[in-house]
Amino acid sequence: MVFAFLLCGLCLYQWNREVALHKEMAAMSEDLYKKKENIQGLELNLRRASDEISRLEQVRKDLIQTKMTNEATIASLTNEVERLIRQKDAVTAQLEQYKKALDTANESIVKQNEDIKRQNEMLQSIARQRDEKIAELAKVVEEYNKLVKDYNKLVEDVNRMNEQAAAAAAAAEKKK
Repeated sequence: MVFAFLLCGLCLYQWNREVALHKEMAAMSEDLYKKKENIQGLELNLRRASDEISRLEQVRKDLIQTKMTNEATIASLTNEVERLIRQKDAVTAQLEQYKKALDTANESIVKQNEDIKRQNEMLQSIARQRDEKIAELAKVVEEYNKLVKDYNKLVEDVNRMNEQAAAAAAAAEKKK
């Protein structure tokens, strides 16, 4: 009986130990489950972070390419600006020359206009003098025509008188 009690005590002790081991194993299983869940979450985060890193790396490459393109564009635009500035300076110098030439031409035109005014005044004066001379000539021609008319009338009168004298002389000769 002692032996049976001892055996019962041993069984009780093993069951207690088994219950404690099962509790410990259940706690470890739960802990393992939580750790696996945590690992899965971390792996998912790692994948997301890896994808984000890849995306950011691609964005960085794109930005580097854009930067290189922008630098090339800036360099070409800088060269273009410098060329345009040189061209503007040349055009400005040429514009100054044209302006001086235009001023000289304008002065020449003003002088020519003054000469033309003087010539117009002279032509008007000459035209007035011509008109006066034509008027005088017309008066002289009119007087000449009047004299010619008077002369022709006088010649007619003389011819008539000569005819009358010749007729009278012929009549007197006939009477004689």
